[in-house]
Amino acid sequence: MTDWGDLVARARGLSTHLLSATQLAQLADCADLATFAALAAEYGAIEPLADPRVAEPHALELAARRRATQRFALVVHWARERMTALTPLLDDEDRRAVRALARGAVGGIPGPERMAGLVPTPLLPVRALEELSRAGDLATIGALLIAWRHPFGAVVSEEGTRQTVDLFRFEVALARAAAQRARACAETADSAMRHYVERTIDLENLSAALVLAGHHTDASPASVFISGGALITLEDLTFAADTASPDAIAQRLATRVRGAPPLLAALRPGARTADDAALSAMIGEFRRRSLREPVGLAAVIAFWLRQRAELRALQQITWRITMGVPRKPPADLAGALA
Repeated sequence: MTDWGDLVARARGLSTHLLSATQLAQLADCADLATFAALAAEYGAIEPLADPRVAEPHALELAARRRATQRFALVVHWARERMTALTPLLDDEDRRAVRALARGAVGGIPGPERMAGLVPTPLLPVRALEELSRAGDLATIGALLIAWRHPFGAVVSEEGTRQTVDLFRFEVALARAAAQRARACAETADSAMRHYVERTIDLENLSAALVLAGHHTDASPASVFISGGALITLEDLTFAADTASPDAIAQRLATRVRGAPPLLAALRPGARTADDAALSAMIGEFRRRSLREPVGLAAVIAFWLRQRAELRALQQITWRITMGVPRKPPADLAGALA
């Protein structure tokens, strides 16, 4: 049996450096980027800028990513020979990054904007993300990933060779590749990590069900279903495709996912995106689990998710100030707990 005590204790220590609800609210109240930059640096959420008075959004995002990178690197370093057990967390960040960069390339979004909210990892550090963000198409992203021997390189490259890119098909293939690696690696971890993998797969299947119900696609339910979840079945995806009604699939699943807060939040996100609502619920779920399992990986997972949410919330505030849009209530930011 693997001993996680030292890693858990250190992750709990790192968690004390994350933004509190009060600090997040104060940052959300900032009226300009200079004030935001100075306060975020004071709270340790970003690396201090040489001159906060000339802060600009991309520099602030880079500073926040660097802080997240430092903290994640510490967790990986502390894990040492047990790092395989953390693969589901690392792969999930890489999958999200590759998905966002692919969307940006296909949509012709400017390079810096493609990196919004992305979390660097040992396999995709900041410089790698920056190079990928400059890629003009999916084939180039795939070629770079293969050259770097990244585990998702083959999936990206295969889609990049098609005459017409189908982002839905591609993202399902990417999620399936991540799920296969996650299930294998979670076996070396504990029940909390296996639960995390199940939850992540269920969220992907739920997202696929909502796409099948609400959008025209040639994809069959069987081709987009990912095995390894606990609550969302192939029959649910088939029902979604047959009814073509998001309300019908939501009603079908509402009772079943009542005891699974991330799935319920994704079905009923309120003012937030489904992804942000699910992330907040996941944080709450694993923080509660960490109290029941004080020496298990739930505390490491909770820290990891909170850091992801903090980075996303900082990005949301940065661009709210930049664009001059009305202040967003802290409760509506990524990671904010109900």
